[in-house]
Amino acid sequence: MSQLATDGHPCGISDGEGGCNPERIVSLLSEDTARELYRYTDGPTTVSEFAEALELPLSTTYRTVSRLEDAGLLRSVSRTDPAKYVRAAEHVSVSYDEPIRITCVRGGLPLYCDL
Repeated sequence: MSQLATDGHPCGISDGEGGCNPERIVSLLSEDTARELYRYTDGPTTVSEFAEALELPLSTTYRTVSRLEDAGLLRSVSRTDPAKYVRAAEHVSVSYDEPIRITCVRGGLPLYCDL
């Protein structure tokens, strides 16, 4: 069963303030670096590990991880230094039909928000 997010997005896709922000997520995932980093995330990964594996400057990697975390696409799973990040949902997809829809799967349950 799918659920539509109205206030906050139940799977964590959020603009950090008022809930789901599809424009921000679509814009972020349209950037090659952000998309590549998100797709690379397969388990707890540090910023340094992302940078080394993807051959990215460390400063770019920190910025991109921060933006993905702010958008609710990545989350920190450690309170130690250095932090490790994982995907916030098992799957995220964007449909460009009317309306544009972002769907994520968390705990096997598909959830979505519309643009």
